[in-house]
Amino acid sequence: MHFSSFSILATLAITTSFLPPLSIVTTIKNKFSSKNKMVEPKDGYYFLKSPHTIKDPETAGNIGLLPRGPAQPLALRIANLMDRLDSLTTDLDKYCLLHSILETDATLYFGTILRDVQKIMPLVYTPTVGEACVNYSKIHTNQPKGIYLSKYDKGNIATILRNWPFASKIKVICVTDGERILGLGDLGCNGMGIPVGKLALYTALGGVEPEGTLPMHIDFGCNVDTIRDDPLYMGLKEKRPSTFKTIQEYDEFMEEFFEAIKEVYGHDCMVQFEDFGNGNAFRFLDMFKDKHICFNDDIQGTASVALGGIMASLRITEKLETGAKALADHTFLFMGAGEAGCGIAGLIGETIQLETGCSQEEAYKNIWLVDSSGLVTSRRDMKRLPHHKHPFAHEPPAAAECDVGDVAVVQTDRDCVPASFIDAVRLLKPTTIVGVSGQPQVFTQEVIELMTKNNEAPIIFSLSNPTSKSECTADQAYLWSGGKAIFASGSPFPEVEVNGQKFRPAQGNNAYIFPGIGLGAIFCGATRLDDLDMICASRTLANLVPQEMLDMGAVFPDLKTAREVSVKIAVEVARGQWERGTALKEQPPDDKLEAEIRHSMYHARKAHANMFSAKNQKNPTFIEKLKVKVGIKKKSGGGVKKKGPAIYPTGGTALKPKPSPPVAVVKAPVKAVPVAAAAVPVAAAAAAPVVVPEADPEAAAVPVAEVEGAVEEEAEKETK
Repeated sequence: MHFSSFSILATLAITTSFLPPLSIVTTIKNKFSSKNKMVEPKDGYYFLKSPHTIKDPETAGNIGLLPRGPAQPLALRIANLMDRLDSLTTDLDKYCLLHSILETDATLYFGTILRDVQKIMPLVYTPTVGEACVNYSKIHTNQPKGIYLSKYDKGNIATILRNWPFASKIKVICVTDGERILGLGDLGCNGMGIPVGKLALYTALGGVEPEGTLPMHIDFGCNVDTIRDDPLYMGLKEKRPSTFKTIQEYDEFMEEFFEAIKEVYGHDCMVQFEDFGNGNAFRFLDMFKDKHICFNDDIQGTASVALGGIMASLRITEKLETGAKALADHTFLFMGAGEAGCGIAGLIGETIQLETGCSQEEAYKNIWLVDSSGLVTSRRDMKRLPHHKHPFAHEPPAAAECDVGDVAVVQTDRDCVPASFIDAVRLLKPTTIVGVSGQPQVFTQEVIELMTKNNEAPIIFSLSNPTSKSECTADQAYLWSGGKAIFASGSPFPEVEVNGQKFRPAQGNNAYIFPGIGLGAIFCGATRLDDLDMICASRTLANLVPQEMLDMGAVFPDLKTAREVSVKIAVEVARGQWERGTALKEQPPDDKLEAEIRHSMYHARKAHANMFSAKNQKNPTFIEKLKVKVGIKKKSGGGVKKKGPAIYPTGGTALKPKPSPPVAVVKAPVKAVPVAAAAVPVAAAAAAPVVVPEADPEAAAVPVAEVEGAVEEEAEKETK
């Protein structure tokens, strides 16, 4: 079959009419290129929608999109937001208001957190974030919170990661699969509120710029029927992997996940695991801790903050006649043997090894765990016992040594095993009990009174979150111990007065630890994070507790100093990384290290000032934009004033630009030509060259030059 040239051209025209414009193709190509160079709008509607921009009504592209008055000072806007928060009655409503601000104005959001850390942090993180996660599908605003991946994205992860607009700036990722959210269990994709809250603290307390943080959720299903059946639930309505094959697929997904992060965000991008189920949490940490810069906050971050509190408590007990003088003098009993329990217990054991030089078995011998089956001992089926509990599965007390009394035990010819937590307290006589079980009120009055009977200053850490899951309250701990307990909790509690003495309950919040570790790792270019970094952070934290706080029973610093704590931890973490040779960036002089870290930190007020400074230096004014639009160059002198809006180049009311005027022509004397000679055939006239008579310079017209000054003056007048 033959086609004419016309047919071919017509076919091509019809075909290409259905293709996207070249500009769109180029945009898509650039967006998904490996370099991921995305062009951000510098002004206009979508610019103002971004949370990371200044809302300046004077910038040319923003005119008309905001009220025309001057930009309000940041301090005034913060005060207004604080008033709005005070007018709300529930913490969840306050959480929603704050996150609506985060979606459009990050500077105001973080400025408000720093304005009153103690007041605002519980609203953006624990305990309110737990309630927000439970209601996440109901309160979600359909605005991007981060990256959502599902198991069906395997093979395409890197492409999806490029959809986030700040790829070149990402330094910290917080990722969850939502299987074990706080003490609330499996919430599926509703758990995304946790990474969002964590990363807000990386910025507020750790000084990581907002664009440098990225929340992520990995959706492999949810095992809670009521959540999956909720018509508002936004995640996959499937159960989680349970077979060997599906678990292996999850591992392969995570391998691709980390490779994609390095490809898109760089090798120095730190990943924080958050609220994965126990099995996946320990397995993924073991898989990737030596290959990528990552850590698990539930295992290592919680361990570091708890160890810091215990180290600070030594400053109290070492002054007592029978009090512990070192970690090795303690007997620890944990209620809960999951990520947090095993993480804290393991870090305590490693620290004892470092301090004493003893073996692991010797260091761990006085660290005991109680799980859902009772006291963990070597009498368990070790093949079925999760590997992270093995170091704490000690030989139970020998039967001959068991002073059974009123202790309920499972007794054999060789040994006896306590049947409950209170029985373990009676049998082991611990100096410290740590609650990480999510089982509320398990530290009963009987438990605390028994701890007080056995110890001059019993250490009672009730670390489960949120408040509704706490093993005991601050009131209960101080009241039942007669004010002798050294208490810390995972959620905040108000001051307590017992026997005329005021006690200030300390919140063992991970926010003391992970922002500083992240800041230090980013600053020095760390390639790995390990338990030495966590121990370093713990020691620094313990040394930062003021004596007046210890005198009130608090073993953590005031939360309002958390940003300062982050700086000190970052200094020590970075210094340790350089000493071990695991940091890539050049080390500054030691006497300048802290100052340089402080200088690198994001601060809302500094960002606010810098954006205004950048605007004043670089952004063209309205008049300059106008001049560019109408093609006017600045000239001295005046001109003829014309009436009409300044936006019209000629001062008239026509929308289209006036064509350039012809060169003025002065009539020159012309010799008379006979009529007959003047008649020239049309063909000859068309072929003849066109001759333009020479113009008289004195009579030349200057149409645009005469109105340049008028347009400029009129524009300035209207703008004023």
